[in-house]
Amino acid sequence: MTDNSTFPFTVTEHVVDAQHIREYPNATRRRDASLKLILKQYTPIDNPSPQAGDLTIIGAHGCGFPKELYEPLWEDLHTRGQVDGYRIRSIWIADVVSLGASGIRNEDSLGNDPSWMDHSRDLLHMINTFRDQMPQPIVGVGHSMGAGQLLLLSMLHPRLFTSLSLIEPVISPDVFTGQGPILGIVSLKRKDTWTSKSEAIKAARKSYKRWDKRVLDRWIDNAYRELSVPASCDSDNPQADRPVKLASSKYHEVMQYLRPNPLDYKPVGQYEVDEISPPHHDHLLYPDIIGPPHATSPFYRYEPIMAWQMLKHIRPAVLYLHGDSSPIASPEVLAKMLNRTGTGVGGNGGVRESRVQQRILKGSHQLPLEKVAETAAAVGPWIGQSAQSWKDDEARLDEGWAQQSMSERLKAMDNWVPVLQGLHKADTQKRDSRL
Repeated sequence: MTDNSTFPFTVTEHVVDAQHIREYPNATRRRDASLKLILKQYTPIDNPSPQAGDLTIIGAHGCGFPKELYEPLWEDLHTRGQVDGYRIRSIWIADVVSLGASGIRNEDSLGNDPSWMDHSRDLLHMINTFRDQMPQPIVGVGHSMGAGQLLLLSMLHPRLFTSLSLIEPVISPDVFTGQGPILGIVSLKRKDTWTSKSEAIKAARKSYKRWDKRVLDRWIDNAYRELSVPASCDSDNPQADRPVKLASSKYHEVMQYLRPNPLDYKPVGQYEVDEISPPHHDHLLYPDIIGPPHATSPFYRYEPIMAWQMLKHIRPAVLYLHGDSSPIASPEVLAKMLNRTGTGVGGNGGVRESRVQQRILKGSHQLPLEKVAETAAAVGPWIGQSAQSWKDDEARLDEGWAQQSMSERLKAMDNWVPVLQGLHKADTQKRDSRL
């Protein structure tokens, strides 16, 4: 059991509507289903009166990992605040609608076709819902699938995050390097029901022995749900250690790794001119087929590839954290990821502008669960730097506005209308000279 006696946060649980309209029509059983997002807000006990510049952190969990597993990371980031130069206003993290507490709440409405982009939009909706409690600077800290979802969110709203800390992000340059099929097979083979919670705990201590003890305690508290038992059994022994199953359905977990394409639809534009069977494209159910056929067909997952393609245009500063023994990406892919990020239109300037960094830590794909202190030691200075950068930017903006009266603000066009007229005149003269 988790010992919360020294936990430095007040924890508030919220239930809010998820984003209206999902990416795929079969994400819900009924098109008008209203899904709920179960989230937690962590407010530092020692910061009852937050000041301008105090950080709002948006967390995003890995696939199959309850949101509570990241509480030790929040705890260590809070402890590092004084050293790394930041104060935390609050931390917010939500279970994906089909996983964890959200999945349990929504199980009667869920379909079988989730999208990573759904959670990106859900987080944006959450931030808008609680906007009064989430002033800038806002920074994102995500793990695995959650890191990819934060990156995709930053493309939906480029100025939302001051910085991102992406821990073992699942971002792939093509369908060949994705690990979806392997992860899916591992998840399907995993045991997900036990005759008692004590049996489940015993199995967890064996499977997750490399996890930080605090993380394992959170798993024990939050990763299981009781199975219903006949009323007669309940009355015979009301104190019995009841059977349990994983709180997150392993089938919904696998759906996050893979999307089936059984009819072998191709990306738009890759059909032969005379090809009439199968139909050229199903724009309703398969609008985003990506990449050529490969060894993992008939499965695909477009979001990690889309995230890779958008890396050039990422605007917030980005810190990548990778485990040296993780199978998610090769050293060559990590190098390309680092050098690609932020270098395109609207991007942050990349490594050259010191806006993108990469750290390789000793550990696996489960880095923030195994190496909590080391992860916090890497993330802390980065978000501290983000807080200071935001303060500098705000001071520059405030100074610019302070130098203008209301009438000057309303007549800002007066400064550039003559320039525009001059350009038009020069262009007209150039065209006349060609006649």
